[in-house]
Amino acid sequence: MQLACSQPEPLQPDVLKHTATLKMIASLPKNVAEASGLEITSSGLLWTHNDDRFPVLYGCDTLGNVAKVVHLNHSNNGWEDLTQDEDGNLYIGAFGNNKNDRRNLSILKLPQPDKITDRVFNAELIEFTYEDQDEFPPPPTHRNFDADAFVSIGDSLYIFTKNRTEPFTGYTKIYRLPSSPGKYRATLYDSIYLGNGSMMENWVTSADISPDREWLALLSHDRIWLVKTAPGKRFSAGQIFSLNLGAISHKAGLCFASNTLVYIVDELEFGFLGGKLYSLDLTEILHDLD
Repeated sequence: MQLACSQPEPLQPDVLKHTATLKMIASLPKNVAEASGLEITSSGLLWTHNDDRFPVLYGCDTLGNVAKVVHLNHSNNGWEDLTQDEDGNLYIGAFGNNKNDRRNLSILKLPQPDKITDRVFNAELIEFTYEDQDEFPPPPTHRNFDADAFVSIGDSLYIFTKNRTEPFTGYTKIYRLPSSPGKYRATLYDSIYLGNGSMMENWVTSADISPDREWLALLSHDRIWLVKTAPGKRFSAGQIFSLNLGAISHKAGLCFASNTLVYIVDELEFGFLGGKLYSLDLTEILHDLD
């Protein structure tokens, strides 16, 4: 069964005239060179983890130094993005699904990692399936069940798919499920059209929402999409702006440190490309958009 997705008309996102220059803050230590996902906690630590390696969370300062480590009693199977709710709980999206054939999708929920003192911590588990997937894998035209990104809003989590359709459709599907532990069928909530270019230019690798809940940021290898949000309205109802970052790398984690400051990490590839922590000041850009 393939449920119809309420897709908006495929209008290209507006391209911002600003040149967005990332400020490189630091090279990440070798033990977090494959940083995937990023979230900042109230202490100011930037939390990340490696892609499909040890089940460890690393809390880094804004100079890239590891200040705290949390070991989890869970296998690192497709850990992708990190997000945080208003109570400070952290969520790890264990939903990487490159082949669109995975049946054990989950999200780990734990309290603010800064406060964890356990030698090895047991997180709570949110298990789910996509309500419109019944083939593993589906045909190439429907392969839109991989995900690298999600955000927390209220008592719900919103997952943004990493589109792998052939031919490429340009849509990220958005699924909603509760943020409390349990087993769920993730509901197809919305979709956003991001562009008709190449797959790698237009798939979503991380997401976050600003503290004031006015802007959703979606990350890709060389750009950020900024989506204007409004209470009670779906994401697709807001205007979407495409912000070119000027350089391609395996950018895999993004978080808002304030309403105007974003941090980004990319994975180290080929021994020299990426593996860095960056900041991006959106003050001027958001002022012009408002």
